[in-house]
Amino acid sequence: MSRPTGMRSTGTRLATFGLLAAALVGLWQSLRLESWGFDGPGAGFFPQLVAGVCVVLALVVLVSPGRAGATEDGATEESNGTPETRRTFALYALALVVLAAGTAYAGFVVTAVAISVIVVRFAERRSWAAALTYGVACAAIGLVCFGWLLRVDLPEGPIERAFYSLVR
Repeated sequence: MSRPTGMRSTGTRLATFGLLAAALVGLWQSLRLESWGFDGPGAGFFPQLVAGVCVVLALVVLVSPGRAGATEDGATEESNGTPETRRTFALYALALVVLAAGTAYAGFVVTAVAISVIVVRFAERRSWAAALTYGVACAAIGLVCFGWLLRVDLPEGPIERAFYSLVR
């Protein structure tokens, strides 16, 4: 059963309200932390930024109702029991498992590239070149911006230790 264009499912609206509530609580709690200090970003800077972006995005989704999307084969987003949808969901769940295990054992760079390959190559079915380029770019940006410039403690493996020995 398809819905008329412009109508939203109750599940989508509830999920958006849930995101908005969680983002508002996160923003409220993160505003208690120092956002900037004399030596740079404080402990609250990143949580405030992320929570603020989530609040804005949730409000945009609530205000702009959108419409039910159609897939390449013409099915609407309401048909979420298809084998393709279950396969994609399973790959995203696998990416979360790799995230948990990778940060404990492999380090930030290897984990970022592995997750990018799982999501971009297998779940989203893009090319190997796109998946690897995206993964390496995300790992490099994360390592340089967060690990080196902001001095965030990222999970360390041999690649991170070698990089830090060059720049610190």
